[in-house]
Amino acid sequence: MPESPSETEYALVAAVADNGVIGRDGGMPWHFPEDMAHFKRTTTGHPVILGRKTYESVVDALGEPFPGRTSVVLSSRELDLPDGAVLAHSVAEAVERAEAAAAERGVETVYVVGGARVYEQFLPRATRMVLTEIHESYEGDTRFPDWDASAWAETDRETGERFDFATYVRRDE
Repeated sequence: MPESPSETEYALVAAVADNGVIGRDGGMPWHFPEDMAHFKRTTTGHPVILGRKTYESVVDALGEPFPGRTSVVLSSRELDLPDGAVLAHSVAEAVERAEAAAAERGVETVYVVGGARVYEQFLPRATRMVLTEIHESYEGDTRFPDWDASAWAETDRETGERFDFATYVRRDE
């Protein structure tokens, strides 16, 4: 059962290689424009929770936080963030800020978008995972957390040549 007593849904969004790799040297070891478009379609209009390193890689790539989304940056450090991003020093504070942003936007889903530690922290709270499952192994230094497949039901799969888009929903306990 999710840890959150609220009506807010927490969904993990990640691109994961066959060997569990999600990143290398602060970025992704692949570039699939279709995956980036899928990520944008999925998360736009919703709050996203991400760690500092992931946030910095987004700003390095885009020059700003994710447009059209409130970025809740989970970090123990003090950060000077621009409009569109808010700082949270704990999971509880990230939940509070993300749920406030969701209410403000009139949406019920908060997306957790990395990195590995943030995925680990939110996996127990998540009720859905939206994964890009890449049909190849990559060298990397960041991995998606292990998860018990028996606790999740696949509800949607869009099959592709190099990767699939798969959605999983947590089974009722």
